[in-house]
Amino acid sequence: GGTVINTHDAGTTWNVKTIEGAEQLDFRDIHAIDTDTVVAMTSGTPARIYRTTDGGDTWKLCYENKDERVFMDAMSFWDDKNGVIMGDPIDNSLFLLRTTDGGSTWKQDAKTPRTLPGEAGFAASGTNAIANGKQAFFVALGGAEENKSNETSRILISPDRGSQWTAVTAPFERTPSAGVFSIAFADEKNGVAVGGDYQDAESKENNFAFTNDGGQTWVTPRDRRPPSGYRSGVAVTRNDGMIRFVTVGPSGTDVSADSGRKWRRISNQGFHAVAFAPDGVTGWASGSNGRIARWNNHFDRDVK
Repeated sequence: GGTVINTHDAGTTWNVKTIEGAEQLDFRDIHAIDTDTVVAMTSGTPARIYRTTDGGDTWKLCYENKDERVFMDAMSFWDDKNGVIMGDPIDNSLFLLRTTDGGSTWKQDAKTPRTLPGEAGFAASGTNAIANGKQAFFVALGGAEENKSNETSRILISPDRGSQWTAVTAPFERTPSAGVFSIAFADEKNGVAVGGDYQDAESKENNFAFTNDGGQTWVTPRDRRPPSGYRSGVAVTRNDGMIRFVTVGPSGTDVSADSGRKWRRISNQGFHAVAFAPDGVTGWASGSNGRIARWNNHFDRDVK
């Protein structure tokens, strides 16, 4: 419904705004460059990108594409100026938009990686495509043609913001409703991927993997202690020198204190998306029925 919700006092009060002209559209990802400058991305047709420079009071339409094949999944930035939006493949090639001016203007990449039949991204949390470090970009994929499946899914990696690409496999079954849904990195080497089958929210099969070599290999440990179901979002929290991965899905929330190898269910409360501020301390999750939650830092210190 073209709705953006924001707070400027750490969640005490919230402003709910419907952006004029976007009433029939759904926003799927949002990125705050600073307190005042925010970029919001829709999914569906027409594909649109809006930007505000006054903290959400007014919004400007920065990009529009009426091609019904365009379906944008995720948006991520390397810095305040340079960002990228990933969308589902068109003619078996990934759809990518790029900005070099903080989201004011966007240009489509002419040459992008080829995808497999039925392969696409899942626009569940805005984190299936992420920028990491100064140059790296990761695109997590899933999906398949109807009634077909594959034992593994793929993650596309660019070390140089999209000029060169490689594809690696990840231990996630790939079906029309399953694959990799979200990626997060603690640094340039150590990261976590989560996912599963969104039509089977309680299943613990094929729902996580970790990497310690910058995404070149993704593995699941033999002594599996997986997240407690399909997970759509994962993020990193840092507090008192400790690094945790937090993952959410409709069936609950899980935490890992060992770089994604073992997971502990901490709540039955489900969410669709999770993110932390750049300092890694303040975190937010959003879910169905308009639910928004703030991470409890005191709890974080107690997680073992």
